[in-house]
Amino acid sequence: MFVRLIAGCALACGLIAADAGALTDPAEARMFKGKTAQGYRIKLAVKDRKFKILKFEADLRCGDGGTLTLIESGFLWTPVRRNGNFRDAQFGRTDSVYFRGRVDKRRLGGRVRLTDKLRGGLRCKSRWIRFNAQPRR
Repeated sequence: MFVRLIAGCALACGLIAADAGALTDPAEARMFKGKTAQGYRIKLAVKDRKFKILKFEADLRCGDGGTLTLIESGFLWTPVRRNGNFRDAQFGRTDSVYFRGRVDKRRLGGRVRLTDKLRGGLRCKSRWIRFNAQPRR
């Protein structure tokens, strides 16, 4: 029975990994690269009236007066409305990411805001950070 459980888990994990790979296939998605207002790089993908943040970095201010620099990735696909606008909030175990903006053929731009709760209850958050990206050549 234990062997069947492991084989079933391996099969399910393989299917999940295969599905995740299909969603980020560069041949199907249009890749965008750009910068945030904080000067960090941001990578995004657009596919079939939805977009996905692939990776970005941001500085957050903490309640104790310090700063925290985060590298964020692993986002889900966000639907894009017919007029090109998008708005979403995605939540991790300790962090929350809110974003909104607009997509067209030559540009993807908007704003992103992060909050994070560290061990010991320390909270860190950013202001709304602007970003702009163009299709990768």
